[in-house]
Amino acid sequence: MLTSLRFFTFLISLALTKVFFITNFFDTKHQAATLLRLSLLGVLAIFVNACSSLTPKTSTPLQPRIEKPSVALVLGGGGAKGFAHVGVIKALEENGITPTIVVGTSVGSLVGSLYASGYSAADLEQLALTTPDSALTDFTLSNQGFIEGIKLKNFINAKVNGQLIEDFPISFAAIAAEKNTLKKVVFTQGDAGLAVQASCSVPNIFIAPRIPEKVGKKYIDGGVVSLVPVDSAYDLGADIVIAVDVTASSPAQKISINSILPAVTSLSSFWALLENNFILNVNSNAPSKNVVSMPAERQRADIVIIPEVGHISSLDTSQRSTLIKAGTEATIPQIKAIKQLITDKTYSKYTTL
Repeated sequence: MLTSLRFFTFLISLALTKVFFITNFFDTKHQAATLLRLSLLGVLAIFVNACSSLTPKTSTPLQPRIEKPSVALVLGGGGAKGFAHVGVIKALEENGITPTIVVGTSVGSLVGSLYASGYSAADLEQLALTTPDSALTDFTLSNQGFIEGIKLKNFINAKVNGQLIEDFPISFAAIAAEKNTLKKVVFTQGDAGLAVQASCSVPNIFIAPRIPEKVGKKYIDGGVVSLVPVDSAYDLGADIVIAVDVTASSPAQKISINSILPAVTSLSSFWALLENNFILNVNSNAPSKNVVSMPAERQRADIVIIPEVGHISSLDTSQRSTLIKAGTEATIPQIKAIKQLITDKTYSKYTTL
């Protein structure tokens, strides 16, 4: 293409030279020839500029676009022991690891919703150490349960400034179960407080909320069907799943509904009731197959963090600090493996042109 243009330009130059001699020879037409020369020179200039613009430029080679893998933090149920989740988040944050998805069951949904809405680890720790149980507990007389759950819903919505789940800076999902069918439900949109209320509604203790309110189905604690919801995290598109299980307990510990009902008059009962949801649900509502499948689901995570909290049962402020510390201590040894996993995923499957 460029060779043809250069040849064409050369022909125009010859034509101009010929015109120059002819017009000078016929002196009587000197003025007209001058105009013709100027016109042809203009045409030549246009073609020269065209040739220059078509000159190829050195192109910058395409650089690979690095896409970071989606990392899910899965926070399991476990009541008071859920304070350890705060310590896990603290350790991850201090090492520059921020999940893109947070999935929580029961107390895991409570902590997870606050974190996903924008709370830092320091904010969560302060809230954990200063929030009285009375801010979350509303007793009532009903044949459906004796904790209404409205205080919990309002507490969450106030702390997240009324944000809907889909507006959180980090994607969030709360796990619950349909009361009548025990079908797992994953809430990723709508009223954050209501989703957390459903996820924390231990059967026979909390009154099961309806979603949508007043007209929808009733929902109960997600621990009935998915205590550590690893599979839900994968379903939501996670490439890497970090799961936290805080339900480790001493073999001698035996809990039943009858043994904890007298404790409801204590302000610490909110966490006590949540803490034992797994045992209660296994003994009453959950199909036997769920008891077998729950540990298997946890093991499908890429990283499993198990804080040593089985020996901790007190719920005063000092024990909350101990639980948070246990979460941090269980996470720190896993940091290197988590970072390596993120690096491996990034530079293998997730490197594209």
